[in-house]
Amino acid sequence: MTAPIQLSIIFGTRPELIKLAPVILLGQQDPRFQIEVIFTGQHVELVRDAIDFFKIKIDQHLKIMHPGQSLNQLLIHALTQLEHTFNNGHPRDAIMVQGDTTTVLAGALVAFHMKLPIAHVEAGLRSYDLLHPYPEEGNRQLVSRLARWHFAPTQLSANNLLNEKIQPEDIFITGNTVVDAVYLAKEFIQASNLQPTQRLSALGIALNADEKLILITAHRRENFGEGILNICRAVKQLCERYPNLHFAWPVHLNPAVHDVVSDAFKDMPQVHLLQPLDYPNLLAILQHAHLIMTDSGGIQEESPSYQKPVLILRTTTERPEVLDVGAGVLVGTDTELIVSEATRLLEDTAYYAKRAYVKNPFGDGTAAQQILDRLALDLHHS
Repeated sequence: MTAPIQLSIIFGTRPELIKLAPVILLGQQDPRFQIEVIFTGQHVELVRDAIDFFKIKIDQHLKIMHPGQSLNQLLIHALTQLEHTFNNGHPRDAIMVQGDTTTVLAGALVAFHMKLPIAHVEAGLRSYDLLHPYPEEGNRQLVSRLARWHFAPTQLSANNLLNEKIQPEDIFITGNTVVDAVYLAKEFIQASNLQPTQRLSALGIALNADEKLILITAHRRENFGEGILNICRAVKQLCERYPNLHFAWPVHLNPAVHDVVSDAFKDMPQVHLLQPLDYPNLLAILQHAHLIMTDSGGIQEESPSYQKPVLILRTTTERPEVLDVGAGVLVGTDTELIVSEATRLLEDTAYYAKRAYVKNPFGDGTAAQQILDRLALDLHHS
């Protein structure tokens, strides 16, 4: 019998874990693989709920975060601790990383220096603006130079890689594992004691039939300062214009966001300022929201699974498929544009339907299985 493939999967943040959870869980049930899960600790508090929700067993828990450290210091800690982990004598046939964080760059660099092949999940996303999103765009481009397998979520992502002279035989269009994660999470929630409406009530959000809810998230570095203030101004104008409109805003813990938002809405009951949400509660709000406002990449991908239009609080996106199918609109942090687009979605039912009821551009929920099948095929023949 062929020995199982030793696959080490590295993650550091909650979005990474959410998108890798379907691969981890399928891989652990697949006799072709022996899965090792390495958590760098880039997000500690924020990621714990997702670990518990998906019931992920962590094999190696690193601690790369230190107060006040720079991105370079974060990278140094990640490189040092991952190298130590990889030198523990445990055999590894391949390393898997997902996305665009410092953890991803560190994992890819250490694997490259140790001549271990790298599988990059969600490969090929590009804005081609190194400052938007920063530093993620740079991380993605760097990892693409090192990876052996490029698991692109869409044809557009694959085209980006081809244009960068990545070999066609190393690119595989699988869809995005976030769709797998949403399907999986819906099953877990349905089997749980807390259904979506109960989750909203527990968060203090109880709406009448004539009230509408907007989910808003904003946390990107490039929006700190005037950008966050402009977003707050837009929300205030919409609340004044629509007394039956409510906002659910899980506020990022970074003081550059938290302090500004808390001060702006301390006396506005239409704006529900929430602690960072666990994954099932986030999905419960996604399900009930009329529309989404976000600068998050992951929520841009999750919104089409719930057929909800998304106003993208960024000037560019590395997920242009959302724009191409009509599910999203780039509004940046332009107060007037945010208000006008939200108003149109709230008042023009035909326009809303055109934005909401689109085919999901990110796949059919089989990405994780496709990824594992490709790795098994290649590694059993290598």
